Amino acid sequence: MPSEAYDPVLSATLAERQRIANDLHDGVASRLMMLLASLPPHGHANRQIAHGLQECLLELQMTVDGLSAECMSLGEMLGNLRYRFEPAFRRSGIAFQWQVSDLPSAARDDDCRTNHELCKIVQEALANALRHSGARHVHVRLARDGTDGADGMLALEVRDDGRGLPGSGRHEPGAARPKAGGLRNMRARAEAIGAGISIANLSPRGLRVSVTLPLERMPPAAETALASPR
Repeated sequence: MPSEAYDPVLSATLAERQRIANDLHDGVASRLMMLLASLPPHGHANRQIAHGLQECLLELQMTVDGLSAECMSLGEMLGNLRYRFEPAFRRSGIAFQWQVSDLPSAARDDDCRTNHELCKIVQEALANALRHSGARHVHVRLARDGTDGADGMLALEVRDDGRGLPGSGRHEPGAARPKAGGLRNMRARAEAIGAGISIANLSPRGLRVSVTLPLERMPPAAETALASPR
């Protein structure tokens, strides 16, 4: 295939994004890690400070990943999420289960936006579980559901055993709830790529975020063995 025409504006933009990502990683992220390492482990105040620093570091790392990777496969992006979140859950004493199945390949055009929006939904769900849920277990599952037509559906689920949502337990647009902005963002991201989304409480406790997307809409890189943490 012929190579794409060189775009100097795009090239300069990507180079600047990479420069910013490198500066954040080598500067701010390194400084946060030094502060964490130097903080005495004893005392309630120190534990609170350490928790805040860890959250800042995780946010920064996810920002750097987003700046560094303009277009990655779904497997690579999910692998990055697992790589970033797994230590944070471990530090918080939360059991983190990751169940991602192999998906069949298909000859379809790549779709960076679909990958990006799906991973942002997972990121928001994991961040909510880590910070707000009080959960002891968090489970991520991604698999092919072949019950809907020949191609089937991509079924993505993030589930925890935390306190869930107050009230009815099902998110409605415009409802005044804790984390309402994050829930609205997840719904908007799903709608933007034509995916279905359900955010509902579990019984007796917990929250489940479920996303379904027809496999015919998925890029080929997403329908291969999805990456393990690097």
